[in-house]
Amino acid sequence: MASPKAVSLEFKRELGLHTNIEDINHPIVENTPFHFKFFQITDEVENTLYQTLDRFLLQLDLIIVRDSVLAAMKETVTNAIKANAKRVFFKNNSTDITDEKEYESIINEFKSTYIQNRDEIEESLQKNNYGVFVSFIHNRSLMRIRIMNNVQLTPIEAERIKERISKAKTYNDLADAFMDMSNDQEGAGLGLIMTLMMLKNDGLGESAFKFESGENKTVFMIDIPAKVSKENQQLEKIDHIVSQIDNLPTFPKSIKDIQDAIDKPNSSIGTIAEMIKRDIALSANILKLSNSAAFRRGGRVESLDRAIQLIGLKELQTLLYSLATKQMLEDKFPAFTAIWEKSNESAFYCKSIGQRMELNKSDLSNLIAASLLHDIGEILLLSFDKHHMNKIKTFSTTREIASTISMEESAIGITHSKLGAMVGEKWGFPILYTKAMEFHHRPLLVDDVYIDIIYPIYLSDMMIAINAKEAKSSEIPAEILKVCKFQSKAEFDSFRTKIKEQYSAD
Repeated sequence: MASPKAVSLEFKRELGLHTNIEDINHPIVENTPFHFKFFQITDEVENTLYQTLDRFLLQLDLIIVRDSVLAAMKETVTNAIKANAKRVFFKNNSTDITDEKEYESIINEFKSTYIQNRDEIEESLQKNNYGVFVSFIHNRSLMRIRIMNNVQLTPIEAERIKERISKAKTYNDLADAFMDMSNDQEGAGLGLIMTLMMLKNDGLGESAFKFESGENKTVFMIDIPAKVSKENQQLEKIDHIVSQIDNLPTFPKSIKDIQDAIDKPNSSIGTIAEMIKRDIALSANILKLSNSAAFRRGGRVESLDRAIQLIGLKELQTLLYSLATKQMLEDKFPAFTAIWEKSNESAFYCKSIGQRMELNKSDLSNLIAASLLHDIGEILLLSFDKHHMNKIKTFSTTREIASTISMEESAIGITHSKLGAMVGEKWGFPILYTKAMEFHHRPLLVDDVYIDIIYPIYLSDMMIAINAKEAKSSEIPAEILKVCKFQSKAEFDSFRTKIKEQYSAD
């Protein structure tokens, strides 16, 4: 595939950058590139790049590699802007960036200054004409993303990138990379290595990522073949984790008996309450749930009969899956409490999103139950492999990685979403719930019949991550916002802020 030729780029205010396309819905045509030029990352720039990526991947039926490709694009764009900012910093300090001794003497100062004054430094990039160029193009056999900035790397910089690319080729998985990093180098160079491991894990080989620097430019290329065949090279590790699922207890028969009783035509709140009262822990959990933000209506609920009345019998029938899961896991797995609290917050947000979507009572009940259950795989994975999961969490939040899911797969061999779905199948959960567990981080891959449940759960997780400054709304695919009745990301952000305040108040 030939390199894109020089074209005229116009500034499009609504897109936040210079481009050769009319708008975000510009037709995608074979061998006709989309070109973008910008000087720093803004919400508008991110929104344009991510929507463009989604459009290309969806059209070419390659959405399965979105996480790894998005992470690779973010990493290379961030590094390109950082390389540009470095030139401005060295220039302002009258330092020769090509002089090895001068480079080593000031580089640490640049790192600390860049962290503290990133916006100020990046605002000067346009004045110094240091830009970043991103191009998307495809033909019948290949999709290519080309990231270029108009500076030539120094020998030191180029050598370090080459070293990281070479190192990545020697690792079997990301766990090897974690183990190879000394404590005083936490995260140093791991971003690029992690990106390459994620691409590899998604079936994109060594040729998928290319790098070259010279003639006052540096170019990274991400190549995605039209057909991606994914090979899993971590079967032994996966088998070890999966085998631990076999040691989990079976789903309680007493819960199934209560669910069956609710199905009977003559069932009443009093009858069901008497069955539940035989299980003190279950009774306590139902009372606690009825007083949670997702169900509370007015004063505190003190009686089990009132709690069941407030929740509703049919709704309780679906919620018993999550309540029984809570009982089975909370005493055995140390990660349970934090994940369950997050799931409760997710349920509150899902209820509000579901009401916005005008879901019927049954679908809304299923959405709340699924949101309470969707992260049980994370509870297990945190317990089975706490060491690597904590490293993934730390690295993903400090480096703004697109998704921890591909990192889990690269480092551990299986994602918490897949593990959760396997547990749901073992316990005979309705397929709707296992789908929620499996696809809440990759919602664009789920069958259309499940999107009214999966999309809101994905959005609720994004709301939690954005509130914690671990993600940005620009990462959310436009199609998901549309299905959930948001006309724009600005409308979503306004909703998110309002619902966060309501949850905090409750």
